Amino acid sequence: MHVIAAFEPSDDLEMAILALEKSGINREYIAAVPMESTAAKPDLLHTVYRGSGSSAFDAAAVVGTICSVLGASFGFELKWGPVLWGLIGLAIGAAIGYILNMLFVHRSDERKPRSRFKASIVLIVRCQQNESRMVSETLGRFSAISIGTLNGREA
Repeated sequence: MHVIAAFEPSDDLEMAILALEKSGINREYIAAVPMESTAAKPDLLHTVYRGSGSSAFDAAAVVGTICSVLGASFGFELKWGPVLWGLIGLAIGAAIGYILNMLFVHRSDERKPRSRFKASIVLIVRCQQNESRMVSETLGRFSAISIGTLNGREA
């Protein structure tokens, strides 16, 4: 029988392994497997609809709004009027905001790790049927994220 648990990298994991060894589980029957995150960078539509704050249109909207208000304000004294100058200001401001976002914010996003979640470690313990409850309780005491069992299969 196998008892499988997921942990965050911490001292709790090491203490759980030591507790299992003290309770009679041989070190050869304990395997800790570090998991690597494969989360891909979200696409453009995902960031627009989820509102994660990393959308390409955030800076464009802010700068476009500012330029639109300025264009409409100054448009009262210009030839084409406030509505047209407000729309022109919106277009120019949105373009400037988008370009600034691509130049500065997008570059810093590439340097960050792709995943915002810490990598987990999966602990696999091979034990007898009558030891599985004790192993599960021990792993639960040491902050396992989740615990599962696999019956009747050899790894």
